[in-house]
Amino acid sequence: MRIIIAGAGAGKTTSMAKSVLERYRDLEEDKIIYVITYTNAARDRIREKIIEENGIIPMQIKVGTYHVFLLQEIIFPFHHLLYEQQYTSVSLINLPNEFTFRAKKISELKVNKIIHVDDVTEVARYVLLGKSNDKKIVKERREKILSIIGKYLDYVFLDEAQDMDKDLSKIIEVLDIRGIGLYLVGDPKQDLRGHNQLRKLIEEYKQYVEYRKENHRCPMSHVNLSNIYVSEEEKQEHQIEEIGEFGYIYESDINITEYINNGMWCYCYIYNKNKRFNTKLDNLNSAKSTLSYELKRIVQKSDMKKEIIDQVVYILKKHILEDIHTREHRIIINDLEKTLKITLDKQDKAKLYNALKNNMENMNCEGILVTSIDKIKGLEGKNCLFILTTDLSDYFFMEKTEQNKMLNYLYVALTRAKRKLMILVTVEVENKYGREWINGKINNLLELISE
Repeated sequence: MRIIIAGAGAGKTTSMAKSVLERYRDLEEDKIIYVITYTNAARDRIREKIIEENGIIPMQIKVGTYHVFLLQEIIFPFHHLLYEQQYTSVSLINLPNEFTFRAKKISELKVNKIIHVDDVTEVARYVLLGKSNDKKIVKERREKILSIIGKYLDYVFLDEAQDMDKDLSKIIEVLDIRGIGLYLVGDPKQDLRGHNQLRKLIEEYKQYVEYRKENHRCPMSHVNLSNIYVSEEEKQEHQIEEIGEFGYIYESDINITEYINNGMWCYCYIYNKNKRFNTKLDNLNSAKSTLSYELKRIVQKSDMKKEIIDQVVYILKKHILEDIHTREHRIIINDLEKTLKITLDKQDKAKLYNALKNNMENMNCEGILVTSIDKIKGLEGKNCLFILTTDLSDYFFMEKTEQNKMLNYLYVALTRAKRKLMILVTVEVENKYGREWINGKINNLLELISE
């Protein structure tokens, strides 16, 4: 196992692509390498780097999200051999918060051989590590499954390792025990989920840890600023000699809409939305997935041929979203019944109504459209605007210094800009501390980063 700790702008993707290809050159013909990451965007960046270095992606190198890896290599082929339940697809729908309704929805998915995305790592862990009540025959089958995986899986490269949850961490450890090569790249300072699993692996496998301190993205002042908030061993060294621009402005001094929409900013981001700032795009895709799921469930009750169901669902969703602002939900549901020539029960109508409502609410949200810090992790831009709210202000002004996920959010926010980083001090922050106090604190920070 190798654990590479690399902060923002360290060139993790390029370095990983080169390491993957180095391993590939010594790969046996009947084995594969899997490169996994957490988002489609990160997956695509790794693919591009491998192609840039090698011209093509060799057949023996598989690049995908960790969900794809766990589903295709562990859950789909092996889960039913141990626990009878077979899964053939995955769902991204929103699950109810109430436990009973949530469990009912999960059971409904299982009947259709669908696993929810939230359960993927846990179910994969059961396949590889087992359950406390497993019988002898299940344990014997698991040994055979692990033996099969070990025969074809040579190496796993895991990007953004700080995002792994406890289940994936356990999976990583069992693969290591089985002799499968592991190359983990991550940055505990960017753990926004608060899982803390990478730090635990760092403590347990200290002999395998390597720190890479270079920052090729941010100018000198930005690196010096972010270093204020991190431990000594994780501080970075700037590779760009430009000083860069760092400044702040008060929301109360400007027309906020014009300032954000003036075309200067590559990214405008905030910890959490409020009445003035909206991150609706973060929720809209999930709402659309839920609508697709409910529509498919209804279409399956009609006389539509199985092979055209997905196409019908796509067309229905497209027309519904086009009309969602001009037609009542009741009329949309009635038209669906007529189109599909079916009669929906009260439960079906209620689920569909909620799906329509969620889509309309997310499309109609008021406020200035910005991005959440969660969504800009891994991204970079020439000029960035960080909207400072009271959620992170105590950490920014160093009133709170404990190492936790809130400090990680701050680190991510401070390390996106390649030239100019501007802090927008919101009205709530100004009201909480007072302008004179804020000016003094930021002047102190400016002195620290210029040393």
